[in-house]
Amino acid sequence: MQFMQSVRFKIVFGFLLLTAPMAFFLVYNNVYATNVVRDQISLHYNNLMEQQVKNNDAILQETMRYLYRMQGDPDIQTIQTLSLEDDDSDYTMAKMELTRRFLLDTGYYNKVDTFFVYSRKDDDMFFSTQYSFHFAEVQDALLKYTTKLASKDLPEEMQRWERFSIPHDTNYLIKTVDLGSGVYMGALVQIDRLNEELSQFDVGPDGATFVVDPAGNPLTNSPLPVVQESVVHNDIVEMTKQGRTSWNHSHFLVITQPSAISDIHYMIVIPETYTLKNLPYFQKMLYIWIPLTVAIVLSFYLLFLQRVMFKPLVALIRGMRKLGQGRFNVRLPAVPGNSEFTFMSSTFNLMAEQIEKLKIDVYEEQIRVQKAEYKHLQIQINPHFYMNSLNIIYNLAALKDYKLVQKMSLHLADYFRFLMLGHRTVVTLEDEIRHIEHYLEIQKIRYVTKLEYDIQVLPEHLPVQLSPLLLQPFVENSVIHGFTKKVQDGTPFRISISSSHDDEKPDQLLMLTIMDNGPGFPEAFMEGLQSGEHFEEAGEHHLGIWNILRRFRMLYGDEGGIEFLNGEAGGAIVRMRLPLHGTSTFEEGQ
Repeated sequence: MQFMQSVRFKIVFGFLLLTAPMAFFLVYNNVYATNVVRDQISLHYNNLMEQQVKNNDAILQETMRYLYRMQGDPDIQTIQTLSLEDDDSDYTMAKMELTRRFLLDTGYYNKVDTFFVYSRKDDDMFFSTQYSFHFAEVQDALLKYTTKLASKDLPEEMQRWERFSIPHDTNYLIKTVDLGSGVYMGALVQIDRLNEELSQFDVGPDGATFVVDPAGNPLTNSPLPVVQESVVHNDIVEMTKQGRTSWNHSHFLVITQPSAISDIHYMIVIPETYTLKNLPYFQKMLYIWIPLTVAIVLSFYLLFLQRVMFKPLVALIRGMRKLGQGRFNVRLPAVPGNSEFTFMSSTFNLMAEQIEKLKIDVYEEQIRVQKAEYKHLQIQINPHFYMNSLNIIYNLAALKDYKLVQKMSLHLADYFRFLMLGHRTVVTLEDEIRHIEHYLEIQKIRYVTKLEYDIQVLPEHLPVQLSPLLLQPFVENSVIHGFTKKVQDGTPFRISISSSHDDEKPDQLLMLTIMDNGPGFPEAFMEGLQSGEHFEEAGEHHLGIWNILRRFRMLYGDEGGIEFLNGEAGGAIVRMRLPLHGTSTFEEGQ
């Protein structure tokens, strides 16, 4: 859709819209003339083929009548009444006379290759042939055929000529007549002989005339390369099934005509290029000159537009795309001899300079705002913890437990001293763990035997730098929510902090795990943690997990991450993947 709305598309489409009607008219005129020629040639060859097929069928009909007339022939009657077992010379003379007559009659019935006679009572078969030189194969095939035929009555379909094949020989049509008394007479006609007149048709060097069976398989022995074309063969099969007489398809004219008295189809295949060879020269060349002329004119037109309009327009679009990607140093060259694009280029360059300067100012202001926000997030103090700690000191003083008051005061002083280091953007993991220990010791003074903790951090991870107070809020949340909601079963509330090498990137990240044995995260709260909706709705008023995630993104971006889940045996688990070599968005001391 964007390409269709472009200036380039509209200009080229307008040009084509003007030239298309003329080209369409010329092409339509050529196609119309071509179709007229096709129809006339198809009609002409249809008429020729229909007449020739009728002539062949007439010859076959006359041959059939000749076979039936032989029923009253004296020599045939001799064969019917006598037998070889009688050793009668009349039987032999009748066979010789019939053989001589068959040789003469094949000269009259010039399409007939062989006449034969078979006597069932003597299992004797003799024949006379004029074209075939495979006498042994013909005799063997005819003897098998007539023996099998004589064993049963002739079926109805035998009133037509049927296809007959002889090994190592050509294809035939055969007709057999029952003359009575167990004597059968028949004739063989070579299918190639039936195709002789059709082969004289002018079909061109790449065309062919042939005969096929109902499945489209050629029955003639002449080389037919055109029939090997799969499309032509498929057309032949469809035509024989549907009874079509002609079909123009895939650059071939295919014409068929079925025989009325046999199960064969005469075929003519003519290439379209040969049928159209007599068209006027300019009509045949329209297929080449029209597309070639349009292509040449369009090419020069596009080259002109490319130089005058498209090239500076594309340069302007690319410059605007780079500008949209934040590359504000892009500048367009001046376009000589084109005042409109020269003005657009100079205006674009001026706009890019102004945007670049404005972007730098905005970026610097954002850095200052982020630094202020980061420090604000870093020094936030939980007022409840502060008040609870003062209450503990007061109660311990009232009980005159001065050692615990001293211990509590030292831990509280170190705790708040760490919080007051607001000028630092990163601390070591060792300092963060020490700060957490101060917090947990204060909580142990408050809860005595109800709270336990265990910290197992690998020594090589202690120097790793991280944002201050990145772990402590998770420990604080664990005490506030996990401890207060834990079922009182006599066991203490336990918090565990450990470090390990990251499974996916052990050389780049370490894994910090904080877990407890409390009730774990509520299901609704877990869904909010996973989707982020909880923090988007909490906004700036959330001082716990939102604070950590916000600072984590500001400090590390997409490197590492924080995962929340519940343990299989219960309890909340927080896993933090922390870069081994801390990278900060803000430089130290700024």
